[in-house]
Amino acid sequence: MLISQILLRYRMQNALSQKQMAALLGISQAGYHKWETGSMGIEMEHYCRIATLCDVSLMDMLPREWQEKIREDLGV
Repeated sequence: MLISQILLRYRMQNALSQKQMAALLGISQAGYHKWETGSMGIEMEHYCRIATLCDVSLMDMLPREWQEKIREDLGV
């Protein structure tokens, strides 16, 4: 799953519009839209804020392949 798809999934699970999510993050709706379409990267600070808003771990915000690679690299 792509990061953009993960963002969409967590936003929808929390019944938020792009405009509402953007307001909570202190960014423009257009900027948030670019994250969900994958046309713009996301800074770590925003990953952390999104994880907190959606009540998920930061690890859950990453694509499964990245999670597996991190666990493999750490030996867990």
